[in-house]
Amino acid sequence: MTRADAMAFLTKAEQYLAAAQDSFAAKRFTVAAGDAIHAGISAKDAIMTMRTGSTGKGRDHMQAVRELRQGLGDRADAPTAERSLRELLAAKADVEYGVELYAEAKAKALLRRVSTPTEY
Repeated sequence: MTRADAMAFLTKAEQYLAAAQDSFAAKRFTVAAGDAIHAGISAKDAIMTMRTGSTGKGRDHMQAVRELRQGLGDRADAPTAERSLRELLAAKADVEYGVELYAEAKAKALLRRVSTPTEY
């Protein structure tokens, strides 16, 4: 994968984050939570592609957390990034497949876990 691929993942992350923020403002909290999760996944893909030239794709989403941690190495912010992605992915099944609508507080917590990875 190339730097252009990393930038494409970054653009996706930014678009998902913007959609999450718009949905949150419109009080569509479940949709906001789902878009926040996808923003986090795309951010991980951008970071890994930029730092290592590849990113894993698979059904085991927790493998993505391990991949991110390994890719960030001993950066001071690696534990925070790992924890944020873990929390986003832990909510994925509930948001996407659960019958409950997400409440404002839960969606807000997920939105706080997403950051755009431009500094990586």
